[in-house]
Amino acid sequence: MFSGIIEGKAQLIELSSKGNDYRMVFNSKELTFTDVAIGGSIAVNGVCLTAIELSTNSFTVDVSRETITCSNLGLLEQGSWANIEKSLALGDTINGHFVFGHVDHMAEVTQVIPDGNSTIMQFETKSECHLIAKKGSISINGVSLTVNKLIDKGFEVAIIPHTKETTIMSEYKEGTIVNIEFDMLARYVERIITQ
Repeated sequence: MFSGIIEGKAQLIELSSKGNDYRMVFNSKELTFTDVAIGGSIAVNGVCLTAIELSTNSFTVDVSRETITCSNLGLLEQGSWANIEKSLALGDTINGHFVFGHVDHMAEVTQVIPDGNSTIMQFETKSECHLIAKKGSISINGVSLTVNKLIDKGFEVAIIPHTKETTIMSEYKEGTIVNIEFDMLARYVERIITQ
């Protein structure tokens, strides 16, 4: 489990395929992974992955076909950057919201609008917009954000300078594909209501 507070960025330095699966090696200049165990969880762009090899500043993960299909990890190339968060430990502070690393969909950036020091970003989702609530939480590439408003086929968020500088959101432009995870509470409420 994660909190949606990105700890840093890492670069994809090695990419290989094994059948329909990928093996990825990420390296970070700002993070160390000595506190992660083999088999431990690391969120990469909000996707919970299992560390199979570790060194001080890098980690290796295997990515299944299912994960490649439902996330933007299949779009990464050698040299691409990703948001990184190590899993929470008992007693850690939760400053964002509960993020499980189970990506629901991909969304597309449709607008990037400067707004003073902040940036307004609009995203279009292909389905399940009913699970997004104004002023509710949403995870975008692993970043815990508050939905400013709902728009046709999507939603809008405001990005403060700190978030833009410490994540890969500074790279977002119209057409960028991101991972989104809806607030888990919305998923369970929907299931209860529809049963």
